[in-house]
Amino acid sequence: MNAYSSPQFVARGQLKQANDVRRKVEQDIAFLCDRIAALEAQPRPNQPVIDTYRTMLASRQSVLRWLKDGELRHSAPRVRAV
Repeated sequence: MNAYSSPQFVARGQLKQANDVRRKVEQDIAFLCDRIAALEAQPRPNQPVIDTYRTMLASRQSVLRWLKDGELRHSAPRVRAV
């Protein structure tokens, strides 16, 4: 268990310290992008490993969108087109 999986980040079903979690997810995304680029630059890229990293990247990007969506929802009301 690390600092980001600690139960102290959730209280009464609500995410606390979301900025810290968002920063960690952004770091994960940067790492995965760099790793994918490095693997693809190899003379014989290992496609199964690259595919696994791409799946992980898509997952982190989805989490980041979710975190940012919650951020937007609390900062300003959304206007829906009718």
